[in-house]
Amino acid sequence: MRKYLAADEFLRKVKISDANILVKEGVLQMSVKNAQELIRVASLDNGVDGYIGENIYIQVTSSADDISRKMIKIYSLISDEHVLFECMDELMRKLFFKEDARKVSILITSSEVMLDEVLCEIGFMQEALLRDEICKVVDGRKVYEDAGLYSIQRSEYKGYNVCFVPFQRGVVAITGGITYVDGLYFLSYEEAIEDSYIAECAWYQGITDDDAKVLPRKDYPWDMLPEEFSFMPPELIRANEEVKEYFHKQRQNFDISVKIHESTPFQLQVWDKLKSIPYGVTVSYEDIALEISDNDLQRARKLTRAVGKACSENPVPIIVPCHRVIGKNGRLVGFSGGIEFKDFLLQNELFATALPLN
Repeated sequence: MRKYLAADEFLRKVKISDANILVKEGVLQMSVKNAQELIRVASLDNGVDGYIGENIYIQVTSSADDISRKMIKIYSLISDEHVLFECMDELMRKLFFKEDARKVSILITSSEVMLDEVLCEIGFMQEALLRDEICKVVDGRKVYEDAGLYSIQRSEYKGYNVCFVPFQRGVVAITGGITYVDGLYFLSYEEAIEDSYIAECAWYQGITDDDAKVLPRKDYPWDMLPEEFSFMPPELIRANEEVKEYFHKQRQNFDISVKIHESTPFQLQVWDKLKSIPYGVTVSYEDIALEISDNDLQRARKLTRAVGKACSENPVPIIVPCHRVIGKNGRLVGFSGGIEFKDFLLQNELFATALPLN
């Protein structure tokens, strides 16, 4: 799973020693001993995790029947909506992409207006209204409040998602967040999707059958638009439009913002050279190696294999056009999406008119 999306920026795992901080800040309104016990009991239960940030403590409980379903409880003194959003958004990334959660739920009362707004911005939806669900002690007496049950599925998360662009030979799956794209993958009609997260999103968006295989080309919903899904991040909608224009020969270059999570300096150097290859033009791996080695032929020949490997590890093919790099003898080799897709991309660029897509 995409664990690089779950970095510790605002939240970290809670420790028993954090009880002093939580009580001192007033997040937990109890004695330090009771706070320690609260954290200790949770830490001893494999189904409960705790996260702490500045002025916030969150308990996450896994369902006894399905650990991919989580229920969260928040203790917070955060008064800034933006800060609360950052904490909750990071929590979703941790749960969805590090803990492999598929669904997250929370109970909140009508008085928690700011939290309600933050949850809706992330993509939560109210599933039910539970009467007299939450009990509070006010002036020594118990007071019961109604609570809304809010839930979000991983495939509905607004901070990171997948859009799908169909074309003649298959479907392009593009992954990314609100301001960037970080992955592009090729899927074949009538074949199962290997990436579990992409497969989950594909099923939710209705492009796979009951056997989790991409729908046949004749049954694919070609007129489906990413704008139909309210959770789709803006940059993915933009990427969908630009890649679709590329397939229709209405675009030769991309304005999509790309984010590279993991790379080496050499890979970045190769990918940068790929961006300069013109539309409809092919070069060899040795040509790229020559550019990198300042036309040192002997050194370039030693680098050719490494260039090919870097091309095959390009996370955003088409956008960074590694398909335009071929073997010195003209052979189509070294494409992560498969030779049949590489062949289609080159043929579609070389023909004067666009190949029929559907």
